[in-house]
Formats: sequence, structure tokens, C-alpha cells
Amino acid sequence: MSSADRVRIGLVGAGRMGSVHLRALQRAQGVELAGVAEPVEAIRRRLAADGIRAHAGIEQLIEAQRLDGVLIAAPSDQHAELVGRFTAARVPVLCEKPLGVRVADTVAAADAARSAGVLLQVGYWRRFVPELRALRDRIAAGELGTVYQVACMQWDHEPPTAEFRAHSGGIAVDMAVHELDQVRWLVGQEIEWLLAAGARGDDGRPSDDPDAAVILAGLSGGAAATVSLGRRFPLKDSCWLELWCSAGYERVKFMWDADGSRVFLDAMVAQAESFARAIRGGPLEGAGPQDAVAALAAAQQAARSLGSTAVRRPADAEA
Repeated sequence: MSSADRVRIGLVGAGRMGSVHLRALQRAQGVELAGVAEPVEAIRRRLAADGIRAHAGIEQLIEAQRLDGVLIAAPSDQHAELVGRFTAARVPVLCEKPLGVRVADTVAAADAARSAGVLLQVGYWRRFVPELRALRDRIAAGELGTVYQVACMQWDHEPPTAEFRAHSGGIAVDMAVHELDQVRWLVGQEIEWLLAAGARGDDGRPSDDPDAAVILAGLSGGAAATVSLGRRFPLKDSCWLELWCSAGYERVKFMWDADGSRVFLDAMVAQAESFARAIRGGPLEGAGPQDAVAALAAAQQAARSLGSTAVRRPADAEA
């Protein structure tokens, strides 16, 4: 494929998540990395040393490069504003999840893209894991019968830095949105209600951003869902799920220990290739703006539940 036939995609942010997206864009078929906007000078120097065009700000990226699309991997609390700026410039956007750390910001970003008539895809990469796509097809075809319960687990090897936490929206917004989107997409049911509880910290006190949490949710089709989240796991970052149905049971360790980084990167590559096809007029195969709003609304409900200090003990219940 000649360079003229490739989709030129710029990248905003080359830090923690951006570095993974950078490798994915470089591997993706039919994609050309147009350039990177990165405010940290040391990172820009490293990119330049590798022959990558690096700019201090997004305006320079827009002006200096002919962009067919952009991938936003800046800190989460900047996502909604950046989506608005690129869609105003009529540049199609693939935005790393979440689309914002507040539902109002996410809705505003979705509205901005719709008003501009610009493609907006959101980076829920689980939708591009082959094992999960195959399981979703089997559920949709009725092969497993009625879904009774789905349990999703996401446990990271170690907690993020304090700097990352400050911009992430907490464990519910940073981590749970993946599981909540996965539940909706996988079983085809909406989240009707949920409750969340977090583990106490080393000081014995509850926290609105704990390093471990569990969510219980009821779904529109009658199924129940649980989500287990953690930031201190003896193995490498891992994700898995269990599914109980009237005609079967499945346990899928789709991202496990040392092999997880390969699964993660492969899904990111597939996601970037899907975005490129959508820019060229193909169907949107990934998550759309309304998916992002639904996942974040549920995550914010979980965050409020985690932040509640009202604990009703079994012994306090009425006889």
C-alpha cells in the first residue's frame, strides 16, 4: 500500500497510554502516523530521536500535518475538551476511554461531534479481542440460552502514580468503565441499577478511590452482573470473565499475566485499523459516543456508591 492510500492519524499524548497507542498506530495496516502532540519536552525529544514528528501543542499538529484523523490519549480529564477542539476542526476522532470524567462533559463531547458531523469512536478496546467477539456472537445467536449472570474481573499488577490518579476520575471511572461497557456490549442488556463497595485502605479507613472494589448491577434483560476491580495483583495486569447461562457456562481468561501485554496491543492495533476503515466510510465497529455516555453514567453511579459513608451492618437491620 502506498503512503497516499494510508489513513494519516495524529496522536495526542505519548505518555502512559499514549505510548501503547503509538506502537499500535505504527503496526496498524493502512495507517500512517502523521505526528504527535506532546507537552512534555523530554518525551518530544525522544520521539524526534526516533524520527517521529513531535509538536508541543495540538494547534501545531493540526496546522503542520494533513490529518485524516486523530487519536486522543491525553489525561482523562482533558478528553472532552480535546474532542471538541478536533471536531470543530472537522478531524475524525478516536478518543481513549473515558470520553470525559463527568457525564455532562461526555454528553457535550458527543454533541459536539454530532453537530459537526464528525466521526467519534471511543477506545473500549475489549470490543476487538477475538475471544470476546466470538463469545458475544454465541450469546446473540442464543447458543448459550438465557444469560443469568456475568462476572467481570480486572486486576492490575500495581497502583498507578499519584499524578495519574489526580486526572483519572478514580477507580470507578478509570477501571470500571471498561467492565461496564463490556457487560452492555457482551450480553446486549442495559444497566438498570448498581451498588459498589470498596476495600478499606491500609489505615483502615474507607476511600472514594480504593485500590479494590466490587460492583453489583441489575441488567435490563433480567441478568445480574458483578465487577471486581483491583490495583494490587501478584500477576501482571489481568482481565477475565465468567458467564452463567441456561445452556452453558464460560470462563474466559482473555488477558492473563505475561501474555496480557500482547493481547492488549493486538486489540489496540485492531481498534486503530477499524478507526481507519470508518474514516474511509466503513461501519463503526467500536464504541460510539452513546456507549461512552452509558458506561460513564454507570461508573459515576458506582463512584457515588463508593464515596458513601453510610454503612448498614447486618446487625443493624430490623428483625
